[in-house]
Amino acid sequence: MRHAVPMLAAPILALLLSGSAAPAMAQSTDAADVRCLMVLQVIGNDPKQAEQAAKGVYFYLGRLTARGPVSRVEGLIKAEAAKLPPQQAQAELQRCSAELNGRTQDLRNVNTRLAASARPASAPVKK
Repeated sequence: MRHAVPMLAAPILALLLSGSAAPAMAQSTDAADVRCLMVLQVIGNDPKQAEQAAKGVYFYLGRLTARGPVSRVEGLIKAEAAKLPPQQAQAELQRCSAELNGRTQDLRNVNTRLAASARPASAPVKK
């Protein structure tokens, strides 16, 4: 599974660099998530960023598969790759990173509230 990200990224990178992309249109949730999946797979080719990119890939793949079967992801990637100009990839990466950071902060906030509401074990009473 570890090698799946680089293997999937090559065809996506080729599609992004093909120059056949049309101007970006309004994005549906699936389209936005697929774009994140695509740019994170490309970023995952950098060994220094591969681990963090893989975490993002799994996050967005999870969101996509929560809304439908994984088998539809290939078609979604092909459709979005045709619309995503290579020069927009950096903006997509920034958007996706901001979303991932936001969800990470949300979870930290939940954990902070849970820790604050947990009652400490009472010390044994000395007789």
